[in-house]
Amino acid sequence: MINPTVAVIIAVTVLMIYPILILIYDIHNYLAYRRGRRSSTMECLNGFGTLSVIIPTWHEPMSTVIDAIKRALSFNWPGPIEVIVVSDDEEDYVNDLKHRVNGLGDNVKVLRRVNKNAGKAGALDYGFRHSRGDYVLTMDVDSLIDPNFPLKACGLMTNDNVVAVAGRWFGYNTDTLVSEAVTASMNLAVDTIQGGRRARGLPALVVGTGTMFKASALREVDGWSGSGPQDDIYVWLKLISMGFDIDFIDGKVVGVENPRTYSVFRFQQSKWAYGVADALRRMIRRLMSSGVSTRVKLDAVLLLTQYVTPALLILSSLIIGVTSLLLGGFIGLATLPLLILYGSLALVYGYIPLRTRSGGLTPYSAGRSSAMVMAMSMQVLYSYIKGALGSSFRGWDVTPKGGMTVIKALPIETIMMITFTVLLILNLIHGYLSSSLWVAVGDAPYAYVHYRFAREIL
Repeated sequence: MINPTVAVIIAVTVLMIYPILILIYDIHNYLAYRRGRRSSTMECLNGFGTLSVIIPTWHEPMSTVIDAIKRALSFNWPGPIEVIVVSDDEEDYVNDLKHRVNGLGDNVKVLRRVNKNAGKAGALDYGFRHSRGDYVLTMDVDSLIDPNFPLKACGLMTNDNVVAVAGRWFGYNTDTLVSEAVTASMNLAVDTIQGGRRARGLPALVVGTGTMFKASALREVDGWSGSGPQDDIYVWLKLISMGFDIDFIDGKVVGVENPRTYSVFRFQQSKWAYGVADALRRMIRRLMSSGVSTRVKLDAVLLLTQYVTPALLILSSLIIGVTSLLLGGFIGLATLPLLILYGSLALVYGYIPLRTRSGGLTPYSAGRSSAMVMAMSMQVLYSYIKGALGSSFRGWDVTPKGGMTVIKALPIETIMMITFTVLLILNLIHGYLSSSLWVAVGDAPYAYVHYRFAREIL
């Protein structure tokens, strides 16, 4: 029979291997981005044709929708532009919107879905099937897309196998502690996930707003049909499973509005985690049985399972804190190298952008972002598991980014902070310093979010 202490050490080692592996993967991608940045200056040789801009909308102020239509019509595109707004709102709202856009031209269509299945993905699919363009550009009402993006994207699609081009996201709001930290950390994430992977020759990720597609490729994969709630990941998996390539344009291309409050950020991340897991569940068999390279398959799995890694660190800290009290402090000492390795890799990953202030990242914004991500990690893991199992996500809605919205939920952060604090005190009393360090790492993010965002949690 295996010794309980050894069993715990093995369990923690297994839990920590994946976060360490993901950090190595992220560092590799980020260094590839730093070495291989390029600019796109290729000329569009495929002919311009018609550009269809699809704007899904639900519960948005009418003025915001109209402004988005005007921005779409002002894209620098030599050929015809058609704008298709797909609304899931009530009939009176849609009729009023149709009336207000009458003066913008015959190339603006406002469509209302009666069957509102599949959320945004269903709206995009509905708009695509009513479009006539040679190219399709997805656009959210609150995103600010570089007017030259379609022209640059067309140039990259001169390569026959490149069927979509994603524009780099950047946050245009930094007016709160949360939005500032999310914007800065998002820049590092985009460097890594988009720029770095693309520099390594891997297909860039399709993003929900600011991706331009060849309509012929979308028809080949049957658009967004069959999709769950995460439209971008699902269509990306469809495309790469067919062996298609997706390119990426760097720079300030797609301005997006980031959450301004911790609770909204937590809701957004939980929703995205659910959607990513749901898309992977639906598409994993098709991806693995496809003829694409093992390298692309492995990259897709690593990329789409990153949401679980913060929770694995928190769970490891919790397990060590509890079992040290039951079995002795050797558990913390034996597993301490894993914590040191993880922390060292995290410092390496953040060193270059922190040293150069790349993307606005500072020690304060990096620490704040890390603390928030760790503090919400159990809720995010729960959502990811639900998506992987195909369970429903209650309360799925448009992320309320505007204003200082607070979304109340069960105070998991408070429960975790109390638990970790008690474990920390008890381990210190017993003199288990290594275990105490593990527990302190788990406790710190919960203490921080209570210090900064207690009103949103309690």
